[in-house]
Amino acid sequence: MNPIQDSFSFLIDTVFQLYMLLVLLRFLFQLTRVDFRNPIVGPIVRLTHPPLAWLRRFVPGLFGIDLSAIVLFLLLGLLKFFLLGLIKGVVFSPLGGLVLVFAILLQTTLWIFIGAILIQAIMSWFIQQPGHPVMRLLNDFTRPLLMPIRNFLPNFGGMDFSPIVVLIALNFLQKLLISPLFYAAARLM
Repeated sequence: MNPIQDSFSFLIDTVFQLYMLLVLLRFLFQLTRVDFRNPIVGPIVRLTHPPLAWLRRFVPGLFGIDLSAIVLFLLLGLLKFFLLGLIKGVVFSPLGGLVLVFAILLQTTLWIFIGAILIQAIMSWFIQQPGHPVMRLLNDFTRPLLMPIRNFLPNFGGMDFSPIVVLIALNFLQKLLISPLFYAAARLM
């Protein structure tokens, strides 16, 4: 690949990945019922609102879940791989691309939760203010994963082992579900 193709591939990949991440965060924030008035969440909502508002006219929600965000993520991923295929001169397989984008969606979701749990654990050592916007966001975001484990585990004298249990479970899901999806996508491509 020549430098111009490489530069455009990098630009397309970066821009699409960043926006897809924002769309996924918006979806996960809705799913975990994060306070949208949090100053960290506000810009993400504003950046993702226009395409989601348009897409909601065609994609209904399901049981309170905003499916338009998932559809937008999948469409952006397919468009990204189509554009990269055009630049690189590679034939694009829509079915393989869809499986690949779905695997990326699941993998990114796991990475976001793993990152949030790790950041929350580290920040809890330094920030003792539960009202801090970052801590509020992390607490709201990780609560649906951590609370069932906290309710199940016995009290260990103030030590919270629920993040460790959840991290092990998320890594297990990575190996059980997502790795086979990447393998299937590679076979379909």
